[in-house]
Amino acid sequence: MNVHNIGDPQIVNRAFVALAIEAGIETVIKSLIPLGVSKRELLIKLVETLTPTNPELASALNTDTLDAILKYMMSKAATPIVFAEDLPVQLNENGPASVVAARDGGIPTQVNITFSEPPASYTYEIFFDLVLVKEGDLAGAGGFVNEAIQNIAQDGKTHTIRVLFVSPDLAVTRFGPIASFS
Repeated sequence: MNVHNIGDPQIVNRAFVALAIEAGIETVIKSLIPLGVSKRELLIKLVETLTPTNPELASALNTDTLDAILKYMMSKAATPIVFAEDLPVQLNENGPASVVAARDGGIPTQVNITFSEPPASYTYEIFFDLVLVKEGDLAGAGGFVNEAIQNIAQDGKTHTIRVLFVSPDLAVTRFGPIASFS
């Protein structure tokens, strides 16, 4: 891969971001950022990953086009990624005391999640294998919230569910216990 032109300005189709999103680039980017990565490293991994399957998109990527895609992804309410300088404030508060996850017996691709309800006016975020998959504010019943996430493949692997709470000013608590399921 030629990385000598990574910072060069790129001339692209006006609908570049829409076309990249349509081609599934969001899913690829999410899969390449397990916890954190430099933007240059992400760009290199993205080009390497896309070259065999979508060489046209891969060749149009550089720092400008990646920034445009990331800006779009981060503009969405439930974005799983942020620039490090935009990380939320970490509260010195615990997340849910209890988190349980299990596949639904009637819908095998659905995972049911039960966790301790958040404090009043707080919302919650659910992470599947460390990737944010759902934000919510459902009221609890009997001190617990019941949620479900859909389209979880039955791949025989052990997966994790983690939950944290978000304060009204968008600061986050620590995670509650890790729930695992296969």
